[in-house]
Amino acid sequence: MKFSYLAAASIFAVIGAQQPAQAELNNITIGTNPSGSSFFVIGSGFAKLFQETLGIRSTAQPFAGSSVYLPAIEVGDMTLGLASTVDSSLAYTGSSDYPQELTRLRAIASVWNIPYAFITQANSGIITADDLAGKRIMGDMPASQALTEINKAIVQSGGLGLEEVDFMSSGGLMDGISAVVEGRADAAPVATSMPVLLESQASVSGGLRIVANGSQGSDEFFRTAVVGVGGNVAKEDPQRPFIIGDTDIVSYDTLLVASSEMSEEDAYLLAKTLYENWGKLQESMGQLRSIDQNEIALSSSSIPYHPGAIRFYKEVGVWTDAHEENQSKF
Repeated sequence: MKFSYLAAASIFAVIGAQQPAQAELNNITIGTNPSGSSFFVIGSGFAKLFQETLGIRSTAQPFAGSSVYLPAIEVGDMTLGLASTVDSSLAYTGSSDYPQELTRLRAIASVWNIPYAFITQANSGIITADDLAGKRIMGDMPASQALTEINKAIVQSGGLGLEEVDFMSSGGLMDGISAVVEGRADAAPVATSMPVLLESQASVSGGLRIVANGSQGSDEFFRTAVVGVGGNVAKEDPQRPFIIGDTDIVSYDTLLVASSEMSEEDAYLLAKTLYENWGKLQESMGQLRSIDQNEIALSSSSIPYHPGAIRFYKEVGVWTDAHEENQSKF
């Protein structure tokens, strides 16, 4: 989705509030995916925390996707936004979804790690990405360039070119799951933590299974193929019978993103507030339990961290040489 910078000013209204002495922000708006999405749940939780803890009026604002609100952050019409490491990289470097490089984007924290893989019917004979040759894959996702790129990389991890599979168009993750369950596709991408997979598992004779990365799918392969993606392992879990044995998959992180124009003091304060209240946030939002408190400073961030956030992470001793090396790449 393309975004008009001129329209941004009319969309995002300034919300007045009493400014606390320790912050320059008068209000905080957090861009998220549509209402009901995990991004909206997380953004709403953060807004509640910032308002109650900092005394700054805060709100989560849902949109069709990050390709709308990341440009708004870039030009100063929105304070914060949630975006995957993949989308953040595409925005920062420029892509079809982001025709202008959004080089002012800065990370405040990493808040959610999303495990990601293809799913198939368990009796399909597809065990790893090497087995996808000639198969129908719901991989081309016009609404998400980021997920499409990950899907391509999973296919290629099996030593296959896209011309060796039927790379079908998909309306989204739910569309792909339905296609696999109904037999209209052989494989489709999912976030392996999606609750709907349990319902889908029960509706398929023989159940479902997560497809493992291909024989070429090393961590380095994925990090090179798609900035912001890395290798992961889905552990066998009786509560998730579609994970048959420990399975090599991929994952990516979700960043809380600000602009470089945010003051160092405000970025410091936001990072500090999240860090000090992380346990409380995890109690109310299960997605955050995938990230330990010290991991909100992500050593492989796909965009630079804000200097104010870095200052706080250094103070609490979680900013390492690996973080510094990654930061120096930008």
